[in-house]
Amino acid sequence: MKDKSRFLILVSFIFLLIAYHLFGYTGHYGYDDIHYARLANDFNNGIVDYNDHFSYRIVVILFTALSYRIFGISDFASSLPAIIVSILILTIVFFVLKKESKRTIVIALSLTTLSDWFLFYSDKLMPDIYVALFITEGLFVIWYYKFSAGHKKALSCSVLLVLSLLLGFLAKETIVFIIPLLAYLFIADIIFRRDIKFWIYTLIGGCVALILYFFVTWLITGDFLKRFEAISGNGYLNLCSYDKQPAAFLIKRITRDFFEMLVYQTMITGFIVVIAYLFRKKSAEIFKFNDSLSFWITSALILLLSSNFMPTSLKAYSPLCPDPRHYLFLIPVSSIPASVILNEFIEKKSFKIQLAAMLALVTFMSFFITGNSFRQLYLPLTILFSVYIFVAPKPVNQKIFSVLLFIVLLIIPLSMINYSRKVSYRKQKEILVSQVISQNKDCVVITDEVQKRLGEYYCRFDKNSNVEFQDFMEFKNDTTDRRGKLLLLNWYTEYLSGTENENLPYYARHISSDNKLIFQDRQLNISIYEMEHFHLPEQAGATLLYTFNGFEKKVTYWNQDDSDITNEKFFEGDRSNRVREFSSTFEYPLDSLETNDFTRIIIYGSLFCNFNDRSGAKLVVSVEDKNSTYIWKAHEAARDIKAYSNWWPVKYEVELDRRSIKKDSKLKVYLWNIEKENAFIDNFEVMIKGYNDKQKQ
Repeated sequence: MKDKSRFLILVSFIFLLIAYHLFGYTGHYGYDDIHYARLANDFNNGIVDYNDHFSYRIVVILFTALSYRIFGISDFASSLPAIIVSILILTIVFFVLKKESKRTIVIALSLTTLSDWFLFYSDKLMPDIYVALFITEGLFVIWYYKFSAGHKKALSCSVLLVLSLLLGFLAKETIVFIIPLLAYLFIADIIFRRDIKFWIYTLIGGCVALILYFFVTWLITGDFLKRFEAISGNGYLNLCSYDKQPAAFLIKRITRDFFEMLVYQTMITGFIVVIAYLFRKKSAEIFKFNDSLSFWITSALILLLSSNFMPTSLKAYSPLCPDPRHYLFLIPVSSIPASVILNEFIEKKSFKIQLAAMLALVTFMSFFITGNSFRQLYLPLTILFSVYIFVAPKPVNQKIFSVLLFIVLLIIPLSMINYSRKVSYRKQKEILVSQVISQNKDCVVITDEVQKRLGEYYCRFDKNSNVEFQDFMEFKNDTTDRRGKLLLLNWYTEYLSGTENENLPYYARHISSDNKLIFQDRQLNISIYEMEHFHLPEQAGATLLYTFNGFEKKVTYWNQDDSDITNEKFFEGDRSNRVREFSSTFEYPLDSLETNDFTRIIIYGSLFCNFNDRSGAKLVVSVEDKNSTYIWKAHEAARDIKAYSNWWPVKYEVELDRRSIKKDSKLKVYLWNIEKENAFIDNFEVMIKGYNDKQKQ
């Protein structure tokens, strides 16, 4: 009966996980997850691309392909494997603690289940939740052998450990974060002369598994290292390419950014308790892991350190991006020891000073970090713990504290559910399916990149579908294409695509009255237009002026300080413009332009930028007369920068109503380097077009 009541606790949290999926599901990101869905569908059709490194994450693809084979391509089939994996993680946490008090079990499952990122990825088609499972499972096997099996079953436990690691590697390469921990456990056991047989079996099994893996890879692809070549071939320069940027970025990543991410994303919650526990007498004994609690504390802390410091490349020291999805395994592993420590605090008021100090420190830090973590989690926890410290640990007070702790941890999940209701993903999908896909008309749907990928997914990746989705970058208005054209604007998928209104093409910002609005949902900000005419000033507009400054020589209408022209860095040629505060500036008298035949003037600014550090620099377009600057518009250059100390194109487009331009006005286009830090620009282009919305192509 006692075991049944404990089992009911686990079942309750499983239902909580399912309830979140039913009421808090926000759909897909539209990038990696849809790519995995496509690969799973291709796998079912006998197609595998071995040049795509995602194809080697075969565990994710196989489980998803199996789900699609049984249930068809659907959101349910995409979510089901991740939900099962999440339930298995909760089950492992439960079995580790099933002999502890029921309160300990509830706390551990609460810290895991109600962690916002664990909850968020519990139904997402992504490999990171699989990695969390296999790391937790691998540690569970070691724990079981050491503290539950009585040091028996060395062979079977080592086989299970190797299998867990192999499956984790077949899910995603980030399973390597467990290697420093395994090395530590192995060396410590060698020093203390224990469990040698287990580790010998594990080493032999690991070597056999690796040999078999590379042999099978060679049989299939003809190259032992094909997976690693695919990873290298699919790599790209980004803000997390720390080896390609100044050392300051790497230092900031390992000293601040990672820990700031843990606080901001509330992933540090369990570690607050674990780290506080270290500030007690003889805490060094913990790292001998002579008991279950010290084993899990050691595991959590070493995984934390390896997550921060371990590189992801053999060629250079470059740790992984501080993106919470990569570190989901930290949540269950830290929740296990945190729950035991918290239960002792609740019952005996142990470690109250240490806990209060750690919680106060993290709460203080969260106050200065953008986001809701301070208000929604850390401040309520601080208040709760502060009050409890001064009350007697009577059974009734213990129960009240436990209930309030659960409620506090529930605040963020409830806010996530509230957000999902605003997003209303299922309604978004229903709109697209009912208004476009189910109509099955021969048409092209022009939309943002995420909505395009989602549309193809909803069509089950059917290449013969009458409905073709194209994103804004792909679409070219071919007048010989007689298919219908639909313009689909969806605020949410534009947000996921990183597409703001100013980045939409002109025809999507200025929809001709010739086009028919066939559907609109103002609450979700979704509109569908049947397009008969496209405003395309880049094609139909008249070029009134074009100028290019490569800073190799003086150019008319460009004001520049010769002392700022340098050969220290350059994108093309052998010179560039060092920008101290204001770059070389294009100045032009607008009265000189023949604009009377046009209703609009469109100014295109384009240049290449190289910043040594994060910058608030802006590409500015302004119009001024002798009295004042009456038009001033700016684009943040950092939006287009993918990695610092590298050259990146920055583009900006400004529309002006011709009637708003006063006489004797001057146009200025320049880069404003607000921080006055070192910045370089090259190949600065400015083009001015006149356009009349009424003209036809």
